[in-house]
Amino acid sequence: MANRDNHCAALEVRDHYHEQGYDHGPSSLADLYQLQAKTQEMYFTKQGKKPFSQFSIGDVVDFLMITEHAIVDELHEMMDAVGGMHDGVGNAAWKPWKSANQEARQGKISDLSERDLKELKMEWIDVMHFVFNAGLAIGVTPAEFYNLYLSKNEENWARQRNQY
Repeated sequence: MANRDNHCAALEVRDHYHEQGYDHGPSSLADLYQLQAKTQEMYFTKQGKKPFSQFSIGDVVDFLMITEHAIVDELHEMMDAVGGMHDGVGNAAWKPWKSANQEARQGKISDLSERDLKELKMEWIDVMHFVFNAGLAIGVTPAEFYNLYLSKNEENWARQRNQY
């Protein structure tokens, strides 16, 4: 159940996207988001499924349930990678019953080998693919994503200043 003590419907959302000039030039966020939309469209077409624009509320719910599972699965893969998949101790970093656990937990991300660090970051990218899909399923545009994120971040800072 969603929290009931921090509604954001009345939150003022500034147009940061346009204020920063992203509507007049390249936006890496928009590029990535639109690429994910094209990727998902290609997948839907290949599978004979309807596009996001034709989703019913029920379709969105079903899609978000699968997407939630995919995000959790990718986060699990990320947890396995945080200890180093090739040159490190892998999932021992989060498994306290493994003998390498304490040593792994004392290390730093910067101690990972180049290929282990790349593997970890690629798992994070997999998470982001599904996060973008969730936004696409509910009709969030790159400009909205940017504006909503920055506006909510400002609100979170204000809440912390006010002992939230």
